[in-house]
Amino acid sequence: MPRLYQITIPGLSPKGDFTAARRRLIADFPRVLDVLATTIPATVLVAYFGEDEVDAWLDALSDSVATRRMSLLRSDAADAKHTSSAA
Repeated sequence: MPRLYQITIPGLSPKGDFTAARRRLIADFPRVLDVLATTIPATVLVAYFGEDEVDAWLDALSDSVATRRMSLLRSDAADAKHTSSAA
């Protein structure tokens, strides 16, 4: 029978980070069946079989959010550089 585990990651955006976080957990952890968004800010529900791997899930989610944020910052910096050089 599947189990559920609720995880809150400060800064997790349901619109911006959820899809990447969901893909990461499902790809990296074979016992994770699904990752569900919740109405609670920065919180997901992990559906899984067997033993939980909470520490590993938290590390993967934190890394996923940080990686996405860094790519957004780089993109913003590149846009700002392009805009200032065009002026």
